[in-house]
Amino acid sequence: MPVLEQETAHLRRWRDLWGDAYSQSPPPRDPSLNVAGWASSYTGKAIREGEMKEWVEGTVERLLDRSPRRVLEIGCGTGMLLLRVAPRVAEYVAVDFSTEALAYVRGRLDAESRGNVTLVQGRADDFAGIDGGFDLVILNSVAQYFPSLDYFLRVLRGAAERVAPGGRIFLGDLRSLPHLAAFHASVQLRQADEAMTLDELRERVAAAVRQEQELALHPALFASLPGLVPGVAWVEIQLKRGRAKNEMTRFRYDAVLHLSEPIRPEPSARHLVWGDPDAVPAQLRRLLVAESPPAVDVRRVPNARLTAELEALGRLRSVGAPRTVGELQQALRGVRPSGVEPEDFWALEKDLPYRVRIGWSAGEDGCFDVRLRLRESAGGESLDMHEIDPALWANCPLGEGGQT
Repeated sequence: MPVLEQETAHLRRWRDLWGDAYSQSPPPRDPSLNVAGWASSYTGKAIREGEMKEWVEGTVERLLDRSPRRVLEIGCGTGMLLLRVAPRVAEYVAVDFSTEALAYVRGRLDAESRGNVTLVQGRADDFAGIDGGFDLVILNSVAQYFPSLDYFLRVLRGAAERVAPGGRIFLGDLRSLPHLAAFHASVQLRQADEAMTLDELRERVAAAVRQEQELALHPALFASLPGLVPGVAWVEIQLKRGRAKNEMTRFRYDAVLHLSEPIRPEPSARHLVWGDPDAVPAQLRRLLVAESPPAVDVRRVPNARLTAELEALGRLRSVGAPRTVGELQQALRGVRPSGVEPEDFWALEKDLPYRVRIGWSAGEDGCFDVRLRLRESAGGESLDMHEIDPALWANCPLGEGGQT
């Protein structure tokens, strides 16, 4: 089947699935938080409303970080972001391929008498009739439904052409390729019967990874975007905000593409590595208060969100693993929690004049790097990007998820 036909079939399948979810879900208690289709991979049930609200509010905070005036959202869904951001901007253009989603959003806009929003039905790569000059382009929790990396890059190039100099493209809720095996292992372990053998569990995890239908992206991929998407000057990678421990906070991340905006000179930073006494949030707070350094970097902090999942994956892969799922679960119950919650570092922003950025560490071990900058020197910072393996750009077959 030709590539274009494969793309069309892939997108049609997702459009139909989301259309059914939108049309068959009961009216939401909060019309601005319509979470139709948002189900837990672990239970198949709807994700808790409180967790979804935290997810939405953390995303909106990032979108409004630079007070955009003209916004384009590609894949607006039921308008969870639109209905919160549109009242704060002059113009909002929202695109979605689902007639059901657009009908719902149109109803909410009519109820609020909001006239600064234009709704457009179409594919993510169809920019016909959409002009330029946007301060912000949003693709939130959308890229995972793209059929391939080529399609992803095509959408980014079209979006970049419509961003004003100094504007941004926000890619939210990207699925992390390095943590894909840990994700599927955690799901299969949660759903497995205690009597299941670990050999069978391993086969289920391998099959789930092999048959993955959603696009997963390596964070290191974005280091090459400035050379592949015209106009992109630098890229910022950040972990998801939130205290909730769910598949979004554990296995997804955000990327912000900054266009035609060179990175400003970095202040001299104090460098800490996990294990240094000042690297823990409480001691770091004392250092910031006492010395007010212009910049601090903390490297390779174990991510408390992922330590249990990575421990389970490691034991599943080990030679001396238990024989059954029940034995593995028993062994895991004896493992002491470790690592740091990323929100413990972000909490430093509340009462200190620092801006905090948290992104994945290089490697696949579930660690993160923290960058703190005094607010007067906080503009233009980006987490250091490590060298990218050219193999990361190889396209997988469309029928097997199209990960890169």
